Amino acid sequence: MTKAKLLLVEDDRLLADLMCESLEEAGYRVRIARTGAEAMEAVSEESFDLVLQDIQLPDADGLELLDEILRRQPQWKALVMTAFATVDRGVKAMKIGAFDFLVKPFAMDVLFLKIEKVLQFRQMEKEVAALKAEEEPKLVTRSPAMTGVLDMVRVSAPTDVAVLLLGESGTGKELLADLVHAQSKRHRRPCIKINSAAIPENLMESELFGVERGAYTGADRSRQGYIEMAAGGTLFLDEIGDLPLSMQGKLLRVLQEKTAFRVGGNKEFSVDFRLVAATNCNLRELVEQKRFREDLYYRISVMPIHVPPLRERREDVPLLIATFQKRMKQAGVGGEVDFTPEALELLCNYDYPGNIRELKNIVEQLTIRFPGESIKGRQIPVSLNKDSWVGSLFESFSVDRPLKEAVVEFEDRYIAKVLKSTGGNKTKAAGILGLSRQMLWEKIRRKE
Repeated sequence: MTKAKLLLVEDDRLLADLMCESLEEAGYRVRIARTGAEAMEAVSEESFDLVLQDIQLPDADGLELLDEILRRQPQWKALVMTAFATVDRGVKAMKIGAFDFLVKPFAMDVLFLKIEKVLQFRQMEKEVAALKAEEEPKLVTRSPAMTGVLDMVRVSAPTDVAVLLLGESGTGKELLADLVHAQSKRHRRPCIKINSAAIPENLMESELFGVERGAYTGADRSRQGYIEMAAGGTLFLDEIGDLPLSMQGKLLRVLQEKTAFRVGGNKEFSVDFRLVAATNCNLRELVEQKRFREDLYYRISVMPIHVPPLRERREDVPLLIATFQKRMKQAGVGGEVDFTPEALELLCNYDYPGNIRELKNIVEQLTIRFPGESIKGRQIPVSLNKDSWVGSLFESFSVDRPLKEAVVEFEDRYIAKVLKSTGGNKTKAAGILGLSRQMLWEKIRRKE
C-alpha cells in the first residue's frame, strides 16, 4: 500500500538523497526541495501529508519559511531538522506549528518513528473531523479491544439471551446496553433502566414488581413495576452485584417462570422482557463469598461481555473528545476548542481512574473555561499532577542540567509519591524504598 506523500526540504545534497532513498524504500512518496524557493514552488504545485524541513537553508530563514508554509496549508504537519547548536530554533519551530524536531545527526529508525507518530496524529485529526461532521453522534472506536466488544454486541443483540456487561465504573456499559436494545428485535419497545445500588432494599421489590392497592399503608393505588413497564422490550439492571440476596431469588424465579406477582397481589401476570445486566463487581468472587446466587449468575451471564477501561483503549481518546464536544455544541454549552499535539498526548497517556466519565468531565471543563482556544499541555487539568504519573516522570524533566541534579529531583519526587501512598508512614515507606528509616529521614530533610 502506498504511504504518505512527503516534502523534504534539505540543502545538503548527500543527506537529502540518502533520506529520500530510505523513505522511498519504505513506501513513502518524496519530493526534494533544496532551497526555500524550491520549497515554496512545491507547496504551490502539490499537496503533502508532511513537510520534513531543515532549519538552516542557503536562501531563506527556515523559521520564516515554515511559518509561511503552515500559513498557506494549516492542515499540513511538519517535522523540522536542526543541528545540536540550534536546538532552540527547533523549539521555536514547534511554537510556530511544527509537530516535533530532530537533532542532526539522527538515525533513520528515529526518523521513521517520528514520521509515523506525526501521520498517526494527522489520521486521528481526520477521523475527529469526520465524526464532528456526522449528523448524529454514535459509539465510535479504533481500539481492537473495543471492536471485539462491539462484535459481541452485534452477535448477541438479535437474540434474546441475557447479556452481562462487566467492567469498571465509567466505561460506557449503559451506552452498550442501549446498543444491545437498539439492535434487537425489541427495539420498538421500551428499554427500562434500573440502578440496583440506588434503590433502598425495602423498596426494591415494589419497584421491580409493582404494588396492588392496599398492599401496605400508603399504597392508595395499584401501579406497575419496572418489569411490567419493560413488557416486550429490554430491562437493563445496572449494578446487579448490589442486588440484595432476598431479591436475587425472586428475580431468578421471574427469569425461569416468565411470570410474576405484584406486591400484595395474588394474580399472576406474564412477563416478557430481555435482560441486560451490568456490574463493576467480580461476580465470581461474590458467588464464592455466598453474596450472589450461583444459579442467578449462570442465568444472567449467558453472554458475558468485558468492557475495557479507557487506559486499555487510549487510541479512542481523540474520538471520544470529538463526541463530547459535538454534544456540548448541540446543547449550546461552552465554545469548541482544539488540542495541540502536546495536550492530546497528555490526554492519551493519562490512566483515567474515572474512565470515560472522567475524560468527559475534563473536556467539559476545558470547553467552558477556554472557549475557542487551542488547548496547550499546561491547560490540561491532569497535567497539574504529573508527579502521580509513573510513566511520565522523565518526560516532565527539563534537559538543561547535569545528570546528578536530575537524579536527585527524580529521587525526591519518587520518595514523595511513596510517602503519599503509605499515608505518610515513614517506616512502611522506608521498607518499600529499601532504605533505613534514618536514611529516609535524611533524604526528606534534604528537601526542606
